[in-house]
Amino acid sequence: MPAKHSRHIALAETLVARADSQVAEGACTSTRDLVRTAIRILRSRDAGEATSLTARGAPASLRRRRG
Repeated sequence: MPAKHSRHIALAETLVARADSQVAEGACTSTRDLVRTAIRILRSRDAGEATSLTARGAPASLRRRRG
């Protein structure tokens, strides 16, 4: 099992509300899961793999929107 490290962060109320909403809607099972998913999405995007996120099961609400 990988090492676990703890981070404590301060978020603006709007971000806390968004995170709580995502969990309440079932997009992620917990705030921890939400953060992990967001980091995976950022890594994929940075690696140029953002289009494959749908196949990996990332919640639609967390996928990067393209305009």
